[in-house]
Amino acid sequence: MSLPKPRACMVIADLDVGMKFSQPYTITDEDIRKFGEISGDFNPAHFNDEYAKSTRFGNRIAHGMISVAKFSGIFGMDMPGLGTIWASQSAKFLAPVQIGEPYTAIAEVKEVTAKSATFETYCVDKDGNRVLEGEGVVFPIPAKVRDGMGDDLNTLLDK
Repeated sequence: MSLPKPRACMVIADLDVGMKFSQPYTITDEDIRKFGEISGDFNPAHFNDEYAKSTRFGNRIAHGMISVAKFSGIFGMDMPGLGTIWASQSAKFLAPVQIGEPYTAIAEVKEVTAKSATFETYCVDKDGNRVLEGEGVVFPIPAKVRDGMGDDLNTLLDK
């Protein structure tokens, strides 16, 4: 099995305040099962329909961290992409994420320094309502590393 390749390899100089990347997603029962196995979080709010009916949400909901994890894909694959190190992330959960419903994860460049970029990170539902918001800091691949890759860069990217 071949793994997907990053679609971009941006360095600090490629990033400007206001740049955005959006990734649509829908969380499935399979995603919840896998996340439970990885995290060890088998809270019945995520797994048990009868229990979940008695909660304030009235039905099963997705783990909030699944939505946060969408930014790992954005940062490592699309913006900035290959070689990016995700240094920190804050998250505020504003509303439950429903299983089987469409959402969009959005990362917007908020600040660029000599070595890092700060992103406003948020997820919205199909009506544009925020269900999660936070801030992520990343270290894109250094220009000297990317530039030193030569033709090898093209084999590492999905182009």
